[in-house]
Amino acid sequence: INTLVANKLLIHDKTNNTYQLGYYFVEKASVIQKRIQAYINIFKPFMDKVADQYHASASIQMINQESVFSIYCAYPKNAAYYIIISEYTDLPKHATSSGKLLLDALYQKDSAYLNKVELKQFTPNTIRTKKALLKCLTEVHKNQFAQEIEEFALDVGSLAVPIYDAQGDLVITVSVTFFVKNMAGIKDKLLVELKHIASSIAIKLGADSD
Repeated sequence: INTLVANKLLIHDKTNNTYQLGYYFVEKASVIQKRIQAYINIFKPFMDKVADQYHASASIQMINQESVFSIYCAYPKNAAYYIIISEYTDLPKHATSSGKLLLDALYQKDSAYLNKVELKQFTPNTIRTKKALLKCLTEVHKNQFAQEIEEFALDVGSLAVPIYDAQGDLVITVSVTFFVKNMAGIKDKLLVELKHIASSIAIKLGADSD
């Protein structure tokens, strides 16, 4: 404990003889928050436009360690109904489109990673076997996009496209969540739009990293 205190991982309140998280974590949180805000500033105009154009919920998900979570969600201005996305909630990897992109990235680095994945069932359509998951990830890797149809919530589907940094690591996904009945009418054009956004921003992120 004294070592943790000495390295600012813990703070010791000598009066009450209690401990709390130290300044080390505050500094790390500040760095992550700045990165999140930078991503939001870049992506917001694109995602706002997509949400209005396709009358769906458009979001960006950030990859941190082995987790994926939404950091900004855009909603259509003139839609009677739309789907609310929870921000900063760790998404299930096997049952969401962005989660599948992360799973593919992790699997490419370590094929044994799939053994760690808990295939929790959310709907009757959720992937429930490692064989089915591997087949899905093969398609994801080949096509460089992921989709899920009523795998996380009934009547809801999503599409997501990956964005990699200059080192080839997955850092962000751009995703659109919609009511399944609307999918047939928007999927092809939406994928073109998302891939264009991903390509344009990947170039910018590469330039920024230089």
